[in-house]
Amino acid sequence: MINMQKQAVFLFFCINIFTSLQAFSQGHESRYNTVDILHYDFRIELNDSTNCIQGQAKLNICFKKVTDTLYIDLANIKQNAKGMLIDGLNDENGPVEYEHYSDKICIPTKGIPEGLHRTYAIKYHGIPSDGLIISKNKFGDRTFFGDNWPNRAHQWLPCIDHPSDKASVEFTVLVPSHYQVVANGNCIEESIIGGILTSRWKTTEPLSTKLIVIGVAEFARQDLAVVSGTPVSTWVYPQNKTQGFSDYAVAVKPLVYYSSLISPYPFSKLANVQSTTRYGGMENASCIFYSEKSVTGMGLAERLIAHEIAHQWFGNSVTELNWHHIWLSEGFATYLTSMYIEHNYGRGAFLKHINSERQEVFDFEKVHLAPVIDTSLDVSIQLLSPNTYEKAAWVLHMLRKELGDSLFVDCLQTFYKEFEYKNALTTDFLNVVEKLSGRDFKRFFEQWLHKTGHPVLNIGWTHKDQSLIVTVKQMQTNTVFNFPLEIKIINKNASSSQIIVDISKPEQSFTFETNKSPIELIPDPGNWLLIESTVAEIKNQPDF
Repeated sequence: MINMQKQAVFLFFCINIFTSLQAFSQGHESRYNTVDILHYDFRIELNDSTNCIQGQAKLNICFKKVTDTLYIDLANIKQNAKGMLIDGLNDENGPVEYEHYSDKICIPTKGIPEGLHRTYAIKYHGIPSDGLIISKNKFGDRTFFGDNWPNRAHQWLPCIDHPSDKASVEFTVLVPSHYQVVANGNCIEESIIGGILTSRWKTTEPLSTKLIVIGVAEFARQDLAVVSGTPVSTWVYPQNKTQGFSDYAVAVKPLVYYSSLISPYPFSKLANVQSTTRYGGMENASCIFYSEKSVTGMGLAERLIAHEIAHQWFGNSVTELNWHHIWLSEGFATYLTSMYIEHNYGRGAFLKHINSERQEVFDFEKVHLAPVIDTSLDVSIQLLSPNTYEKAAWVLHMLRKELGDSLFVDCLQTFYKEFEYKNALTTDFLNVVEKLSGRDFKRFFEQWLHKTGHPVLNIGWTHKDQSLIVTVKQMQTNTVFNFPLEIKIINKNASSSQIIVDISKPEQSFTFETNKSPIELIPDPGNWLLIESTVAEIKNQPDF
């Protein structure tokens, strides 16, 4: 995902403008251990005269343990008259009792045995206050777009609104026939009767609710290509279709690259959709939504498109089990975008890109010093920051250096294979890295993901009597880091050499024998470390 105001990300921690994003996922562990939704079947009716939607939902649920109450997330009516009102709730045996309050449907389930599968049918209606964005696009045309991240799906869909519960999904969407409909999965049926378009879409892969969406607008569609059996399509507003078809055509390149790098594409199609929503890009599974402003006709969206397509593997197929491990989604997509740049445009473009991201990390930490995995945050827009994007990507970059390219890619591939269509935590990735490398990476993960800040180094050196003495001081106050530091030595005769020192203390000195005359020391010459450094020669004091 890319936030439209990402360049002003500092404001996330100054003004919380999304106060409505409460932590609905509290208590999710108990629910996760008790019930599992296997399949959603939604029927949504939209119209042009009001913003009120008519909805029907069938939820196929497996009871993993005996429980007295089933809790389903669904926004109830608020004082502004927005929210959902339940018209009826049944299971296979007929009407069931329920209560609807605090954005929860509470269904008594006492007596339901462990392992039972039950389908609940919920009929409801209302005006979404969020989640389904009903508005006008930049051309003044009415549009409807699902926009569920992080936990806003329950504003218009009865569901378990947490990434830990993944289910296959089916949408039947009824709209006036001048619209087109796009959604997750494949279109399995469309018909027009009496001026109403009925469009059915279905997935077989399990998805988190943050990723299940519909898009309804007047679209121009282009079937772009079929890549290893995956149809790739473009959906843009008709008024800018020439520019949109041109801008979004680049999607084939990252799709081919990631399919080769990680694994075959995990979904049945890839639709790239111009949309009118909150974010600059949202990686909805097989149905990516991009900001309407992403279409310019100047080919400026390539990195955005590469980022969102990378999410199809990490974020969509492999999904974080807990919100605070979102770096497994955003950090992976950010670094995979950098690797895509390196693959297509060379090492120079890659270094320019990641070094600019490194500076974003440094600037952000001056405003808000926090770890990548920050359990103090509520489920809100504050989960998205240079910590979970750029710093997390740099953690992967440093891990790549530690492992080497081949083993690093093996770790990505193995992690993906083990957790394809499942949920994962950071420890799951750590276990894969340790198993394949045969090394202990606990300290590496702890200091870079759970601790705050980064190394700020003051490096002094002097050369005397064929000895090079290097002193390294860690100037940051929050954490003492452990890492190998490469230093390139430039000599007076234009020759060069490289040394590696293991940094583990606030201050350390190292002595090397050399018959050369050093004139310059360059720390981290390969740009592999998330560090800031200053280097100065310590002039020899005169003898008296």
